[in-house]
Parts: sequence; C-alpha cells; structure tokens
Amino acid sequence: MGGPVVIAHGDEDQKERYLEPILSGEEIWCQGFSEPESGSDLASLKTRAVKANGTWKVTGQKVWTTYAHEAKYCMLLARTDQDAPKHKGITYFILDMDQPNVDVRPLRQITGESEFNEIFLEEAEIPRRERHRPGRWRLGRGDHPR
Repeated sequence: MGGPVVIAHGDEDQKERYLEPILSGEEIWCQGFSEPESGSDLASLKTRAVKANGTWKVTGQKVWTTYAHEAKYCMLLARTDQDAPKHKGITYFILDMDQPNVDVRPLRQITGESEFNEIFLEEAEIPRRERHRPGRWRLGRGDHPR
C-alpha cells in the first residue's frame, strides 16, 4: 500500500527515494493504523502528532502491526487536529522506524511466531516533508483521489 500512495501523492523526491527499494523488496514497510481499544474504528485513533522545530513529534501506540520488527518505514496515521470531528484531523505520515523513540515489541502467537507487533512512539520524529495533507488519512483506506 505504501508504493501506490507514494506514486499518487508523493513528491518527486519521495518517489525517487522510496519506490525502487519498495519494488525490489530491499526495504519493508509496515502499516501503523490499528490501536488498542479502537477495534475497527480507525477514526477513534489516539496517536497524536504535533509540530515542533521543523518536524512532527508523534506519541502513541499501534497494535497488530505486521512485520514492524523488520520494517524500515511505517505508513502511519496520527491525529494532527485534536479539535476536529473524529473523522477529520487525521494525517498520513511516513515514519522512519530506525530511531530511538520507536519501540517495537513482538506479539507472540500460539505457534511461537511473532509477525505481529505493538509499536510504542514517544515523541518519534517525522520530518515535515514526510507528511501528506491533513485529511489524507483516507489514503490509508486505499482511496487515492488526485
């Protein structure tokens, strides 16, 4: 899902940086949408992103994130406008998983495998250029309007 979003909505720098490693499988991406206590209600997410010194600082938790332990990047949805109605004020970000403020913890299955994970974010940094316009959270649903 990351590749199609970058193709449809990314700038030329993002296309040049991300598409080839996605296509070759060199870089794995995960999807940071689901949260504890949210069930299938994506609009109830509590992870928040705030502007700070040229970046976004993201704090929150994601759960059932497939292969987060192997992912280089995360397609992340976070609330950027706390005052907006629940289906508004959510923004799509590209999060670099390789930073100290991102903690990935495995969820062990009965088989002993752990392809699912929890992600804990404590002021994880995202450069402003890795944000898509507010309200673009529908990109996470697979909608790709131009």
